[in-house]
Amino acid sequence: MTVQIATPPPMYYQVAIKALTPLYRLLVQKKSKNLPTLSRELDERFGVRYQPRPTGCRGVIWCHAVSLGELNTAYPLLKKLIELGFGLWISSTTQTGFAQAQKLFADELASGLVSHSFVPVDNQAVIERFLAYVLPVMVLFIETELWANTLYLSKKHGIPTVMVNARLSEKSYQGYHKFAKVSASMMANISHIIAQDEAFAQKFAKLGATANQLSVADSLKWVSLTKPSQTNQSLVEAFKPILANRTVWVMASTHDGEESIALNAHAKLCQSRDDLLLILVPRHPERFEAVYQLCQDSGLIVARRSLGQMIDKSTQVYLADTMGELLAWYQLCDVAVVGGSFVPKIGGHNPIEPASFGKPIIMGQYDENCHQLVEALSDIGALDSLPDTPDVWDSLSKTLAKRFDAVKSGTDKGGLAKDLVTAKQSALQTQLTKILAVLAKELA
Repeated sequence: MTVQIATPPPMYYQVAIKALTPLYRLLVQKKSKNLPTLSRELDERFGVRYQPRPTGCRGVIWCHAVSLGELNTAYPLLKKLIELGFGLWISSTTQTGFAQAQKLFADELASGLVSHSFVPVDNQAVIERFLAYVLPVMVLFIETELWANTLYLSKKHGIPTVMVNARLSEKSYQGYHKFAKVSASMMANISHIIAQDEAFAQKFAKLGATANQLSVADSLKWVSLTKPSQTNQSLVEAFKPILANRTVWVMASTHDGEESIALNAHAKLCQSRDDLLLILVPRHPERFEAVYQLCQDSGLIVARRSLGQMIDKSTQVYLADTMGELLAWYQLCDVAVVGGSFVPKIGGHNPIEPASFGKPIIMGQYDENCHQLVEALSDIGALDSLPDTPDVWDSLSKTLAKRFDAVKSGTDKGGLAKDLVTAKQSALQTQLTKILAVLAKELA
């Protein structure tokens, strides 16, 4: 690869990262001490050893997807790159993202077309070892996370870098803006940014990206739905007759504080509806036990999927405390409530998955991760966005009641959501074409 002139991050950043690396190692050890992946996580984050790199391909593309959500968003794009003959090295920051890579790419991992790891810490010595081992022909950053040393060394070694499906919340923008010299170096070193809309593109421009580095395309979240696995389809078929005479709503991908909102809303609705069932799907497995305790404390009758407990006529809450089955629950429900949007600092999870099944959707006001999608679905009447109030659970119960009535009468507009998702499928080909163009130009 051709060596290029790269802009190093300011010295204070390099010194700070180097000094903080040992502390970060201790934090990783503490956070993951009870997990079977701890040894591998430490090795991969700090450049000790890695899994075998992909072979038998036209080149390896390193894709960094922070967590489960970003990886799901990138999945259709990554599958296209594999079809084009590229091998993939997928890195994740979170345990959920790491586990999802194993599930989504099980066949490709087994065949050697895909490798995955925890993301290396942004320490120059670690990144040098990582790049020398993986030898990527391109680096893709999904949505939001950039690292100054990684971008600098990629540019230095002639490796093109693209921020795919890029977004920048106001909070993130202010954080980057606060460290203007670091941000300027990142904008100087990145090859291209594919922003989800013009407003995001303008924020990157204010950080130093030039017009030639920026383009805009519809979000990949419109096409992020993966085909349900055979396991999910079997689950759907098994639960259909069980739920045939129930009114079902899902509270999906919930975070701390959101389960209480769901349980309070459900308890109120159950006072006047004896056919109602809540399927509660917490986002992170480490919270399953705490959420189960909340369910028990609510006084509602609870069944737990991880224990193999089934739904009967008396069940009011079904705790779906298993991973990888959300698409099945979305298919089975009458109304979908998407979590991460009722409490601050999360930003809301992707509403396109339930929209793809034609389900009416409810979300809270904290939707900065997917605001454009929420607006588009709200505009056609397929999504209700609830304000944050002390009694948001009451607003949720009333909105659910209206949606249940609309579904029963056939007047709900969930079907329009499915039509809109279908109309947005070109986003995948648009972003893929831009990525391939950068690769061809940079490596010419």
